[in-house]
Amino acid sequence: MDVFGTLIWLGLLINPFLAYQTGFKSLYRITLISFAVFLVTWGYAVTVGVASVSFDTAWNVLLIVYVGLLVLNSYLVSKRFVPKMTWIRFVAIALIGVGVSQAWLGLSTGEWTTLFFMDGDFWMMSVIVSLLLLLLVTLKTLDHQIEA
Repeated sequence: MDVFGTLIWLGLLINPFLAYQTGFKSLYRITLISFAVFLVTWGYAVTVGVASVSFDTAWNVLLIVYVGLLVLNSYLVSKRFVPKMTWIRFVAIALIGVGVSQAWLGLSTGEWTTLFFMDGDFWMMSVIVSLLLLLLVTLKTLDHQIEA
């Protein structure tokens, strides 16, 4: 497994802890239930080997919802610790993450194409890179607040 695959799994595993830190009980419960369903369906897919098309589609939808919860929880936690975090800054960090992912794939494959935008792995990598950048910005801002 490559570095970004490991980071994706780390992001998926840390999502319930982020949901707890948001302070919203309903969001935490939704995230925890979706995490349990995600793990059960992933375990089923691993043990069965070949899953039906409808199961694969449902699992992909569940993954997209869970990654969406990861993004929402990350924003709410960063907003909690850094009140100056706005949607504009969050979108700017996300666009930088997409740009870094595009550059990473372009340099690693040797071709620069817009077909990367159709790849699910590209978007997962973009989400993880964006959330890592968000974490760095949040920690840097907290560090400046502590020093002041």
